Amino acid sequence: MQDDALLFGPTPEPTRFESLVEALQVRASSQRPWLVFHEGGDARPLGFAEAYELALGYARAYRRLGIGAGCRVGVLLPNSADFIGAFFGALVVGAAAVPLAWPAVPGAAELRAVSELQPLIDAAKLSALATTEAVVAGSALTVPAIIGPVTGEAIAAAAVSTRAPAFLQFTSGSTSTPKGAVISHRAALTSAQIMAQTLALGPTDVGVSWLPFFHDMGLVGVVLCSLVAGFRVHVMRPSEFLLRPRRWLELASSAGATITPGPNFAYGHAAKRTKSTEGLALSSLRWALNGSEPVHRATMRDFGEHFRGCGFSPGAFAPVYGLAEYTLGVAFECKGDPRNDLLRAGRLLPSVGQPLAGTAVAIRREDGSLAAIDDEGEIVVRGPCAMSGYFDAPEATAAALDGGWLYTGDLGIISGGRLYVSGRQKELVIKAGRKFHPYEIERIVAESVETTPNGVAVFSARGERAEEIVVVVEQRVAPSKTTERVIRGRVVEALGVSVDRVEIVPPGSLPRTTSGKVRRADCALRFARSM
Repeated sequence: MQDDALLFGPTPEPTRFESLVEALQVRASSQRPWLVFHEGGDARPLGFAEAYELALGYARAYRRLGIGAGCRVGVLLPNSADFIGAFFGALVVGAAAVPLAWPAVPGAAELRAVSELQPLIDAAKLSALATTEAVVAGSALTVPAIIGPVTGEAIAAAAVSTRAPAFLQFTSGSTSTPKGAVISHRAALTSAQIMAQTLALGPTDVGVSWLPFFHDMGLVGVVLCSLVAGFRVHVMRPSEFLLRPRRWLELASSAGATITPGPNFAYGHAAKRTKSTEGLALSSLRWALNGSEPVHRATMRDFGEHFRGCGFSPGAFAPVYGLAEYTLGVAFECKGDPRNDLLRAGRLLPSVGQPLAGTAVAIRREDGSLAAIDDEGEIVVRGPCAMSGYFDAPEATAAALDGGWLYTGDLGIISGGRLYVSGRQKELVIKAGRKFHPYEIERIVAESVETTPNGVAVFSARGERAEEIVVVVEQRVAPSKTTERVIRGRVVEALGVSVDRVEIVPPGSLPRTTSGKVRRADCALRFARSM
């Protein structure tokens, strides 16, 4: 019997394509539809062939600037055909694309985007930036700007190695300074193909997504996975989902979607904000992927019960685990049965399943040794989808990649042949000698009071005599003692620990990552400065 916390995925199949450009070229020859962009009441389809022509147009613009192998091109665009053209255009000339965070709410925020991203633009050493006229007009760019494709001479794709960088995926920076994970063509293709095969996805499937393309779950899980498997995806913009989450489900219903991905908060947001389920038909959904942040059984249960009358099957939920440094997918739970949940220190942890093909997952103690089954430790991963390293950051690369293993910074447990994610190493809240994961306290608070999506942050702060637990909640109503009492009472009732401070702040006050996760370290820093 195995006593070490170690799991291995099955042997992977060889990748069908040599590069992401070749994958798009092959798909383009079929004249099949690919992405349908929805904005308001408009639907704008983009076939594989049109996407490749658009990529060639952007490639001409890059080549005229002398951009080629060894260069990096920033892509600062919303979910759109132009994002696809700009991204793949960089790959056509042999450069690496660098997706940059587009503001969730359009408007004046666009004009602040470049100044806020300037440190990242400098760190990536960009040769050019593909963006919009509004950004160029309102920003002092330090690199040449590309606004749209150009026509002209015939252009051929550059020959690239499968190990050449395809793109830099900047991490969210939720616990540290953002770093650019270098993802090769091989890693990207392998990750997309393995995920598609794990879920048995093919040309007859239909996806629906609002996830931003600059985020790994949107880029790899939606764009590249559908490219490799050859199926159509209906795409919304994140702002439309946040303002009207029912639209996500309406689109899934009208399109006959078989797969849709989202973070845990999205399912809770949709269930809470969709008062009427009339007219929705969700029986076609085979997969509702739940990842990118801690997965909560209560959220899935509430969503399943709320939309059961629309034909949604709770068995469609697939809790998943992945990270940008491994391109994306690490482990999938394709049988999201509540009976697989693990009760640990009073917390119910849904299983995120078993490693994907070619992937090994282990749990290590602080001294680097393998943990035992059922013991908590750091999740480490090994396999063909690991990043090549962090761009221009040898020390950070050496710390993350050690002995062939990728150290994730996430805490987890292996039990019963499955992986369970329990938290982040650096975010544990310690009170009276007990350790708490902030996610669990945040979930309890979010279920106790009205708040915005991902509108709760929990962290430790140094008090006069000991570490204190601080809860910050975004609310549209004025702060009240009643709200504070409800929060304190529910946390004591559920976890037996008292909250030291409760702060009520207006919506939008909490600092968030590009994917919408709360940046707890920044919250703690702001809180300390305000004292």
